[in-house]
Amino acid sequence: RSGLGNFGLALDRRFGNLSTSVALDWMREDATMLGAEFHNAFGLSGADTLFLDAQAGWQLAPQRRFGAALRNGGTRARSGGAAAGGSRLSSRAWSVDLARSGVFASGDSLAFRVSQPLRVESGGLKLDLPVDYSYVTLSPTYGIETLSLAPQGRELDAELAWNGRLFMGDAGASLFLRKDPGHYASLPLDEGFALRWSTGF
Repeated sequence: RSGLGNFGLALDRRFGNLSTSVALDWMREDATMLGAEFHNAFGLSGADTLFLDAQAGWQLAPQRRFGAALRNGGTRARSGGAAAGGSRLSSRAWSVDLARSGVFASGDSLAFRVSQPLRVESGGLKLDLPVDYSYVTLSPTYGIETLSLAPQGRELDAELAWNGRLFMGDAGASLFLRKDPGHYASLPLDEGFALRWSTGF
């Protein structure tokens, strides 16, 4: 329903058993902000976001690998309608994981990951709204009010996943736990177990 454009630049380098990468990603949204749609009454005319991504992977041993990733974002909303200039957001996502291959058979892998999905850490939408009314001039007085977009909750995910060959097909199994799903502090823990199996014919 709304236009979206991306432009990215990435650099990567390997130092022995350590692989690293750094990337810049510019995202232009025509009618949304970080994918969120606002009511037409806000008059939001889109947003620009610059993401800085950093990743590293360390081969601890031939069958063991440690990885980490961090994404920091800065978003500036374009003014229009009730949306005033100067609306900015700071967002962040991260993950760390440890994987081992050849656990039960050649070619399989077992990995443990802890992560936080992208979350608005601070900032909000500045709105030019009537804050007072003069009965002398019969006109409202406008002022800037900030609508905070930082959630109260903080989603943290933990997952233990296995992937490999099973019964002439590809299989996977995972145990997962999510705290504050969707960054909603009022939601209970989300616990689950998933199985997957596929084959070609």
